[in-house]
Amino acid sequence: MAARKKRTVFRVTGLPASQPDDELNEALKATIDDNLAEGEQWNAAIVPSCYNNEEKVALVEFYAGVPAFLSELMANPLGDWQVEMGDTDISFDQHFFGFTQLYRPKSGSPATAE
Repeated sequence: MAARKKRTVFRVTGLPASQPDDELNEALKATIDDNLAEGEQWNAAIVPSCYNNEEKVALVEFYAGVPAFLSELMANPLGDWQVEMGDTDISFDQHFFGFTQLYRPKSGSPATAE
C-alpha cells in the first residue's frame, strides 16, 4: 500500500461567531478562491474558538500542496498571512500556538476536559 502524503493544514482565525457556519463557509470560499490558481482544491472545517466566544476558527487543507499565496508561511512557519474577508480581517497560520479545537462537538453534548 502506498503511503499517503501528509497535507499541510492551515488555521484561519478571526471568523465572526455571529455568522452561521454556512455563511462563513461561503465567505471563506470566496476569499480563498480569489487567491488560488485555477483548479486548486481545498476543504475547510469551521470550529469554535478555544479563547473567544465572539470568534470561530477554520481548519483549511489544500489537496495539491501549499498554494502560492500561502507559500511564504512554509518559509516562515511562525508567520501569518492576513486578508480581508468582507468587513473582517482574517489570518492564516500553520503554527497552531495555544489551543485549537479540531472538530465541532455534537449538538447538545457538553464539551469537557477530564
